[in-house]
Amino acid sequence: MKNLYLFAAGILLSAGNAFAQPANDLCADAIDISDLLTGEIGVGAELGTFSNIDATGEPELAAELVDLWFDGEAGAAEPSIDQSVWFRFTGDGGVYQMITGNWCTGAAMYANDTQMALYSGSCDDLTLVQANDDMAYMWASEWGWWYSFINFKAEEGVDYWLMVDGYNHYDEDAFQGVSVGSFCLGAINVEPMTDHTVCSAARNIDALFEDTFGGGAGYIGPFDDSQGGSGIGMNTDADLLGTECWGDATDDGSVWFSFTGDGNPYTVTHSQCAPEDETFVYYFGWDSQMALYKGDCGELVPVACSEDIDPDQGWWWAEVGFDTEEGAEYFLRYDGFHWDNGFYDWSAEGAFCLRANLGNMSGLSENDGAFIADVYPNPAQGAVTFSWSGNDNVADISVVDMTGKTVSTLSQVTRNQQHNLNLPVGHYIVQIITSETAGTSRLQIVK
Repeated sequence: MKNLYLFAAGILLSAGNAFAQPANDLCADAIDISDLLTGEIGVGAELGTFSNIDATGEPELAAELVDLWFDGEAGAAEPSIDQSVWFRFTGDGGVYQMITGNWCTGAAMYANDTQMALYSGSCDDLTLVQANDDMAYMWASEWGWWYSFINFKAEEGVDYWLMVDGYNHYDEDAFQGVSVGSFCLGAINVEPMTDHTVCSAARNIDALFEDTFGGGAGYIGPFDDSQGGSGIGMNTDADLLGTECWGDATDDGSVWFSFTGDGNPYTVTHSQCAPEDETFVYYFGWDSQMALYKGDCGELVPVACSEDIDPDQGWWWAEVGFDTEEGAEYFLRYDGFHWDNGFYDWSAEGAFCLRANLGNMSGLSENDGAFIADVYPNPAQGAVTFSWSGNDNVADISVVDMTGKTVSTLSQVTRNQQHNLNLPVGHYIVQIITSETAGTSRLQIVK
């Protein structure tokens, strides 16, 4: 009958080298993926592999996916639905981020390129809920950025139908093939920020700073600021006080957090969740912007503003460094960047965690002077040496990758000591924290 792998169902169906349509080729035969809905914020689940090899398409659904999927042939008014497979689940009332990917054993998809659409209702009467083509079309497919993600609220008791399709590749008029193969599905329950879109309703994050002492980092989340998951959209009437560094000059649906100062310096950034948590959360393009305030909501005093750490290297997430005053109230405004290319405009949104480190890394306090953090050789192929200015001969070091995830931590490192970080090729931020201050340096790992 067919030769495909359904590890989620725990079965292997094969019949020589002949292929037939996958068992879930049609909506009516959708595979139940209810196990992806964990019902607990911050807890994710994964299923796979699934195959779209020899699947058929649903061209009758294409009209609704205009400007959501982008694989139509040159001159076509609608996208192409070529080799799609179906999944189903019943909503539990939670907000979720769901993604396709290649992380599970046996996954191999041509060009790592899917597109997905979520519907409610019944197979005979489908209502489009959310759809996505690429996580980040501007990034290379080999890193998986042409897989797909959606954020949505799974209304309790509602039946949902998920269609996953392979992208139809054209080079102008030349057809290059449809993405086929096997892929994984993942989902994570995220905290909706629906009720925290103004300063007066800020979500308290005092707990974020509790684990920062002794060189550790604090994490909190994951949060959702999407229109599909939390119902948050652009606010054209918002007060933009303190957001002067934001390149889009737009409130794209800011969400607000609050905390009480304890007299220590900190750096807060948009991040993956705790390093030991392997669950992946995605924010479109990793492109966030932040503003920090002190005082009362009626009389906010801007403290810090951040958009991109280093746009030249694709580090588009925000990072604010600040010194807190004990007992003072602070408000952190988190927002996604807004693009407008003349044809389309859209805002970064998705799921994210916040990370806090002890030490003002992006805006050193006056007492820190010209603190220098260094790592060499740079670029490096293997071992690197850490160095820094000041009186402290030891420091705690953490290394952050381009997704904001901490990939390496070293405690009580001696100045000018050599270490092999065993990191893959890429760009990283090295954070050096002494008992007196902190700073960052860039690091590139090459072959």
